[in-house]
Amino acid sequence: MKRVLILFLSASFLAGCSSGFVYQRKADPAQDGQKGSIKVAVVAFEDGTRNFTSEGNIISGHLFNLARTDINSLSLSPVPVFSVSPLFTVSSLPAANWSKSLAEDMAASGAFRSVKFVFGPSEVTDEEIVVEGALTKAYLTTISDKPDEFVLHLKVRRVSDNTIVLEGDVGKTGVRPSGLTTTCFTYGGCVVGRINKYLNGIMQGIFADVQRDLVLALAPPPVEKNPVPHGQESPEEVVKRILGKE
Repeated sequence: MKRVLILFLSASFLAGCSSGFVYQRKADPAQDGQKGSIKVAVVAFEDGTRNFTSEGNIISGHLFNLARTDINSLSLSPVPVFSVSPLFTVSSLPAANWSKSLAEDMAASGAFRSVKFVFGPSEVTDEEIVVEGALTKAYLTTISDKPDEFVLHLKVRRVSDNTIVLEGDVGKTGVRPSGLTTTCFTYGGCVVGRINKYLNGIMQGIFADVQRDLVLALAPPPVEKNPVPHGQESPEEVVKRILGKE
């Protein structure tokens, strides 16, 4: 019976723990139910990250390119090798996943009439605005004091005349929280959960910045109130002239 139990536990630990990353949008405050008037298409982002999966070693630390690789727990810490903690895998975040999650986030925001994800510009139908771009950095590191880097380069254009209304980088760079990859000894999934929560926070912040900038770029210019015809005095100037304050 003891032998059977040991074999069962060994098989469970070797099988490991893997949890595919699913973006979770941060809940908004209560909305008034009114949607924007613009239809948007988000085209699958290109992978503009450097051509590597991981750099470094378990002693000095690793730099991982999450756009191109999963992360095995043995690369995060030497502890799982010497403990009873099961192996686990942190899922990669390819460029297309970022664009799809951005489209879902924008659609749920209510700031636009509709938002859809497409794999290429040829799939755009009646959308007025197209968001294109590339994931240029998706780097998670275990190197002490080296920051994680996540950056999107976006180009937003108006379909009617192909005018670029917004282009630039948006991202987040910072040292990861302490204890992010600390093992749980008996449950590797807790590390996956912490990292997924961390990545969700990064994506939520970047997507909020993208949406804010896009709404501002698409907003109509303010209407000038009662402009004074050229060559004529404004009411304030007339008052000053009458009072002799000029």
